[in-house]
Amino acid sequence: MKIIDVKTYTAVYPVEDPFANAMRTTPERAFGIVEVVTDAGITGWGEGAIVPARRALESQVIGRNPFDCELIWEGLHRQGTDPAAISAVDIALWDIMGKALKQPIHQLLGGAFRTRVQAYATGLFRRERADRTAALVEEARGYVDAGFKVMKMKVGFGPAYDITNVAAVRRAIGDDILLAVDANCGYDRGSAIAVGQEIGKQKLLWFEEPISADDVEGYIEIRRALNMRIAGAEQQRGRWAFRRMIQERALDIIQPDVCVCGGFTEFRKIAAMASANHVRVIPHMFGTSIRLAATLHVLAALPDSPRALEPFPTLLEYDMSENALRTELAREPIRHHDGIVTVPQAPGLGIEIDRDVLRRYC
Repeated sequence: MKIIDVKTYTAVYPVEDPFANAMRTTPERAFGIVEVVTDAGITGWGEGAIVPARRALESQVIGRNPFDCELIWEGLHRQGTDPAAISAVDIALWDIMGKALKQPIHQLLGGAFRTRVQAYATGLFRRERADRTAALVEEARGYVDAGFKVMKMKVGFGPAYDITNVAAVRRAIGDDILLAVDANCGYDRGSAIAVGQEIGKQKLLWFEEPISADDVEGYIEIRRALNMRIAGAEQQRGRWAFRRMIQERALDIIQPDVCVCGGFTEFRKIAAMASANHVRVIPHMFGTSIRLAATLHVLAALPDSPRALEPFPTLLEYDMSENALRTELAREPIRHHDGIVTVPQAPGLGIEIDRDVLRRYC
């Protein structure tokens, strides 16, 4: 079997109700999508933060066996292709391999430790509302009513906003619901510690990306200063970017994104490095149906850590923000039921792409 073509798409979804994290307002969602075509009639789909250059695809991908995923990965990387672009190709190759072998990708990754995954609702962004606190409380209660046992809200907007709104959300959902917060790198070290000491009183599951993603020393300082789990690294590309974060225990939880870090091929290496250093892995997910399916497969193949009778939950980030490329791109959308998502069991990624939806947003 040989690869005969690679098609790339930039899909953009215009957001009707823009939302903000600590760094930017989002008026639209943009994603890089790759379609790898073989001479066996099997097509694979992948997603990345960006797509590779045509020159790299022609020299390193077209004409190759899709099962040569390691060779293709290294060839693209040697040419200087961003791991976030390699991700799209790599995921498509694994989709092809799964379809060719008539197996879901999690089976190729070594088997499923679980077929159902507990999801956490990612939402609670800042929006332009007359009463932001009331809007956040209403949204949080809606997630509880929908069956979620875990959720994550956005912080990093300054002490007054963060302390007031985290406390309001905690009161609204009660102490039995797990609550994480995400500052999207919006603070410096001192501010992160000061705010973290206050919001930490609200029984938080973790404090995500309080500072710049590459400030390893800063994360170590924050982790020592705060009595809560510190999470991050969703933006890191390639195993080398994760090495110091993991080996120096800068984070309690690393959050590699399979569509940013380098695809399934690279995710496995990052997860193995984390396991060897006793660092927990909870993947980041904020993309299309392709990224959602890919993330479910890596979650299915991750063992519990530690292997306890009541292990820390293996959580799926379930993006609740507005995005038709997540809710409509797959002909049978991946949905949660009472906060639980079933891992796809069909070959490859286990989803069928709706080409009409793809064309609509390209």
